[in-house]
Amino acid sequence: MRKVVVVGAGFSGLSAALRLSCSARELDITVFDKKGSLDFLPLLPDVIGRGISADCISSPVSALLRGKKIKFIAEEVVSLDRGLRTLFTPSSSHPYDYLIISSGTQVNFFGNRKIRDSAFTLSGAGSVKEILSALASGNFRNFIVCGGGYTGIEAATCLRAYFLKRHINPKIIIVERSAGILGPLPGWIKEHTLRNLRRMGIDVLTGSTVEDVNGLKVVLSGGLVFDSAMLIWVPGVKGADFVENLETKKNPQGRVVVDKFLRFAPDSFCAGDASCFDCSGTPLRMSMQFSIYQGARAADNLVRSIKGLPLKGFRPVDLGYIIPMANNNSCGPVLGLKLKGLLPTLLHFAMCLYRLPRLKNKFHLASGLLRSIFR
Repeated sequence: MRKVVVVGAGFSGLSAALRLSCSARELDITVFDKKGSLDFLPLLPDVIGRGISADCISSPVSALLRGKKIKFIAEEVVSLDRGLRTLFTPSSSHPYDYLIISSGTQVNFFGNRKIRDSAFTLSGAGSVKEILSALASGNFRNFIVCGGGYTGIEAATCLRAYFLKRHINPKIIIVERSAGILGPLPGWIKEHTLRNLRRMGIDVLTGSTVEDVNGLKVVLSGGLVFDSAMLIWVPGVKGADFVENLETKKNPQGRVVVDKFLRFAPDSFCAGDASCFDCSGTPLRMSMQFSIYQGARAADNLVRSIKGLPLKGFRPVDLGYIIPMANNNSCGPVLGLKLKGLLPTLLHFAMCLYRLPRLKNKFHLASGLLRSIFR
């Protein structure tokens, strides 16, 4: 029986493991992840701004794999020996015949330990609970969101929504190192987003960085100092620690470069955010939808490798994306249409409801969203 290990129990890892379990081949499948739960990352900011329970966006991995011939080990993978085909956790070693890396990404602090120890992140349900607890303490008057990408913008608008419910109007600032927000996205999206942020009273400082954090004091480039400040850190991500030491080609973010079959070696595949897949000369953007489809394709190709069949290339179908904002004035291209306002907000949450695991979680989410959107 072939031993298959899947590193990571996120969207792509679970997609791969479940697909493998449906194969007619007899496989010994083991999934490794240091967390025991799947946190639905696209909804993390909404826990802050829309009053959604953090528990309803988190599902135990054991429950998601129940009834399947899949072993789950809640341990961190610390290294791989590809020559020996062996995976190592802090307490044990595990030989394998085939490997799928789907470990996603982690917050990139760019080597700054002070920021790592002081800043809040949006890395999982636990981190959002920490933010909510800190907000309830009332110790903060200024809120610095470092990172002007999707997550930073959504987080800033959700912070504003949180305080509007409480009739409080603190200063909220998005700090972005680049000359503009939202990186390479089209100009009409950036313009709509900036107008909406101004309407919500959220300041945007581009060409700016966080220089220092000292307790509740945050210092920005140019000498701007904010006291009683909460720093939410979302400027970028990088690959998992064990991937950094993997001897294979990676992009600057530390994501594993794969071929059109999602392989980086004859017996090894990589899927989801951990992979760097070339799409018309640029890396395919990180997306829940792509992660799920890549996990399934990696699993299919793994089985085809065992059978000695030709592999199938991964061809992403891009239906679009949305920049969700908590005042429901969202925007994004969907099926080639430029959408703005409530409709893209509803489409975003419709997709989240569709993809969120477990019926009871869907029910709690739907109830919370109805109260939030149509209040």
